[in-house]
Amino acid sequence: MSADLSDCSPATTALLIAHWRAAPAWQKLSYINELNESLKLLALSDLRRRHPTESDAQLQRRLATRWLGTDLADQVYGSIGEDSDAAD
Repeated sequence: MSADLSDCSPATTALLIAHWRAAPAWQKLSYINELNESLKLLALSDLRRRHPTESDAQLQRRLATRWLGTDLADQVYGSIGEDSDAAD
């Protein structure tokens, strides 16, 4: 997997690649965890915008559907209901 660094100068690209190669595994995992948390916050913000009257529990359930997919979220948390669009 390669990142698109076309908006970076060649020197910056080289520094980023060197950093990722030299970083210890725990630091790389920490970066990924922070990115995942940021993605969840963005998704939750979008869900709040789309479903302003829903409770935090309902929004978290919708987030689970986005994060895990419908089938897995239904297996873990139960069905979200047939009259709502869980993918939103």
